[in-house]
Amino acid sequence: MIQVKMEVLPEQIDSVVALLQNTPGVQAVHVEDPDDVQLKPMTATDFYKRINASNLAQKENRIFSQEALEKEVQSW
Repeated sequence: MIQVKMEVLPEQIDSVVALLQNTPGVQAVHVEDPDDVQLKPMTATDFYKRINASNLAQKENRIFSQEALEKEVQSW
């Protein structure tokens, strides 16, 4: 069996996957997003603890930059 890796624009992934799935000889199609490798799983309790901590930080004027917040949120 031979594996083929492709890089596809996010907005085109559905049509590319459909095309590959309907191609004779293709055994399986697996989609992997390299950004998902950096994700850290968390429980619902941890998620709400972070929300509560953020709300408290806002009330206490301990807010940091939007860029730092976006970087943190992307790892959730």
